[in-house]
Amino acid sequence: MRGPATAMAALPMDAAYICIYHRDIHCNAVPGVAREKPLRIDQRYFLAASIFLAGAACAQEILYQPDPDSPIGVRNPDAPEGTAQYAFLIGDWDVDVTLSREGQEPLQFRAKWHNHWIADGYAVMQEWRGPYATGIEIRTYDAAEDTWQGRNIYFPSPATWYDNAARMIGAEMVVTTRRVDAAGATSITREIYFERQKSSFRIRTEVSTDGGVSWAAGRYSAICQRADRAR
Repeated sequence: MRGPATAMAALPMDAAYICIYHRDIHCNAVPGVAREKPLRIDQRYFLAASIFLAGAACAQEILYQPDPDSPIGVRNPDAPEGTAQYAFLIGDWDVDVTLSREGQEPLQFRAKWHNHWIADGYAVMQEWRGPYATGIEIRTYDAAEDTWQGRNIYFPSPATWYDNAARMIGAEMVVTTRRVDAAGATSITREIYFERQKSSFRIRTEVSTDGGVSWAAGRYSAICQRADRAR
């Protein structure tokens, strides 16, 4: 159950203040807060301050990354040597995506991709913003397995965390994700980053429904161009 400050901060400001200060209104009128007695005066002042601060935070402009002042950081020189495998991706990218659609023309759109070092240069965070989804991916390097472990979440769908793994195979970075659909069927999708240049690379996708025995072309591909801003 949510606490009273949390629940009332989610209310319109006027409704929250009425709940706090009106002596005839008990707090159990607030959704998510169950109380049998009116709040004491000290509780009222505490909640008023909480709501004021919450409102002030909501009033602040929320800036989306990348912005000109967003640092991309540097790889920690003490990190395992293999962490350099993802160095090519660090920075800002314009991504032109082509999505195949059965019985229709392919859908083409542009997204922004901001990739930067976090955790003092030991891990990578990737921030994606497109017209149909926005999300983050966090990647850490496992030196024992020479593999990158990934944790992703995208909104508005699927809006849940899922895992994947990436490995550098020759000159290509291969990101593999296993999924189970509502019917219990398992599929494996892999993104392959290839034709890597200083200012561009390409992505193709493949999918397998037989545990990786055979592969078919995936639904989307992409061309990534480094965004025109100073690193």
